[in-house]
Amino acid sequence: MPDLETPTLPKPLDAPEELFREKRRRRRRTKRRWYRKLTRRLGRYNWRVLLLMAITIPAAIVMGALILAMNARTQVENSWESLDRIWTTVGRKSGADLTLSDFEHLQAGVRDLNASLGSARRQTLFLRPLIRLSGDLQTTFNMLDAAQELTLAADNLLTGLQPALFFLTQGEEEERVATQFSSGERVVELLSLGRGRFTRAGQHLDAAKAIIERLDPTKVSPGLLATVDGLESTYQLLADMDRVLLRSPELLTAALGLEETQTYLILAQNNDELRPAGGYLSTYGWMTVRNGRVLDYDYRATTPNSPNPPPQSMADQIQIPQWWIPYQQPIYAAWDSSWSPDFPTTARMAAWFYDNGGNPHSPVDGVIGIDLVAFEYILAELGSVYVPDYGITVNSDNFRETVYTIRAANEGEHKEFVAAVYRQIFDDWQRVDQEKSVQLRGALLKALLEKHIMLYFTDDSLNEAMRVLGWLGDQKPAQDHDYLLVAEANLGNKANRSVLRQFTYDVTIQDDGSLSSRLAIAYDYSERVAEKDPAVAPAHGDLDYRSLVQVFVPAQSTLTETSNLPQAPVVVPWEAHTAFVARAAVDYNHSERYQFLYRTPPLVTQEGPYYRYRLVAQKQAGTLAEPLNVQITLPAGARTVYTDPQPAASYSLDQPVLEFRLTLTSDRTIEVVYTR
Repeated sequence: MPDLETPTLPKPLDAPEELFREKRRRRRRTKRRWYRKLTRRLGRYNWRVLLLMAITIPAAIVMGALILAMNARTQVENSWESLDRIWTTVGRKSGADLTLSDFEHLQAGVRDLNASLGSARRQTLFLRPLIRLSGDLQTTFNMLDAAQELTLAADNLLTGLQPALFFLTQGEEEERVATQFSSGERVVELLSLGRGRFTRAGQHLDAAKAIIERLDPTKVSPGLLATVDGLESTYQLLADMDRVLLRSPELLTAALGLEETQTYLILAQNNDELRPAGGYLSTYGWMTVRNGRVLDYDYRATTPNSPNPPPQSMADQIQIPQWWIPYQQPIYAAWDSSWSPDFPTTARMAAWFYDNGGNPHSPVDGVIGIDLVAFEYILAELGSVYVPDYGITVNSDNFRETVYTIRAANEGEHKEFVAAVYRQIFDDWQRVDQEKSVQLRGALLKALLEKHIMLYFTDDSLNEAMRVLGWLGDQKPAQDHDYLLVAEANLGNKANRSVLRQFTYDVTIQDDGSLSSRLAIAYDYSERVAEKDPAVAPAHGDLDYRSLVQVFVPAQSTLTETSNLPQAPVVVPWEAHTAFVARAAVDYNHSERYQFLYRTPPLVTQEGPYYRYRLVAQKQAGTLAEPLNVQITLPAGARTVYTDPQPAASYSLDQPVLEFRLTLTSDRTIEVVYTR
């Protein structure tokens, strides 16, 4: 048998170093086997699928974020639209129709918007670390923050007003809001109670202002610019309201005579005979107020000695423009013929005339301007007024006809009659019930908003409050934007109710931001209208209409051409405006159309890629609703970002054209933002 060979055994590892090297070799073999297995498995997959997954997963995350952001935006927009509907509904109501429920609905809308903003901020919180990647994203979050601060401010303002509103409506939701002057002290106490909320509103407004100031309009996309502008205008509105409400207890204490008696001069303006700041002062009055009640009052006809004029030696204190109506006794120009459409200017001159004439209860603490339209509004709510001295009952329908019938029978007597009517209105007003009083105050509010009543005080703080409320009748400056105000002075008759005016304003924006402007004033003095007007009759004076027209445009404007004017206009360079002063002549049952062509300095402002054009059109006090058609031609190649209000029409010709159709029942503003 062959010999069996003895198997060879592994050589023993006799050193730890050898053992370590062996373990390392085994690990390498194991790792190589795992890698080869993994690569064989991966080879079975399509790399394009893996790449698609790598792209899809982040896209899904971004899409989800966008969906959340869009959902948040939809919530905010729905809440805003709801609040806007409520605000519009409340804004359309007259003062007599406002109820406590209106304010509660408004506050509910504000709180709903605030909740939506809070929800939107929470839903998009995870995107905040990414704001540096997108200017619009950063702007959006800043806008959300600012909007929430503004809604919190609005909520606090409304909450602070609640005690006073509850008192004025006697706690009944359907009761109309009334300002009971006889309860003035209690109203002041309740407004003082709300001061904590007004202060808190101010803190939120400060926070909103800080955020808004960080918004850079030059880096905002066109889709967000309108929202940024809206935040700025809302902030200004709320800040003005908060400032007035914080000072309202002191302001009402002064105005209502809660600490000392106040005396007010009343300028009764006949706007059938227009003056720049309202109408001819055929009658005037005064009243004293103490503890929120009218203590005494009187109305009188205006004559050379009523009110008592200042001494003629003081006439040099009145600086009458050369182009204005000449007066044999210039001192009377301070009383019944102010050349300024700015009511505070007119009121100061009238108060100077009254006070320096040593008239009853002078010096006065304020001036109230009120025209025939306002008295018609008041008569409509009173129903009728019986004038015992004349045995005549007047109402809103026959008031003017009665006045001019008396005037035709006895020149001058109509002034005494009008003064008697006004005295009787005040007397009847003191005895009306609560419901009628509320309706009367609603008529007053309407007249204030339409510039048929204007208020001026010797206290500058009260005047600032009137400016915020839009009751001051002040003329706005025009140094950094486009501007238009047409103010007339009737020179011969009382036909202004029958002489219908219409304004057409065409403006072309030049490349350097200056404006090439053309204003057309169309007059229609139709017999069909005039024959129904009791103020227009041969017995009342010349039937033909003659007036002195002032066209106020931006400061440093240059008149280039006129059309159809009977005389060349005078160009008057005021500091805040330029005025073109011209005579207008419209014969009875005729029409006329006058044109003014002029150039302005650069008025269009630029913010980064955006250009902003703004027009302020002011209504002459005392006028009825007048149409204003505005056509704006933008530079060639311009693209509109947004307009406020929306244009009635737009055209794409050689240059973009926007057309607006407005009615001047009050002051109006047009704003256009475009890119080039």
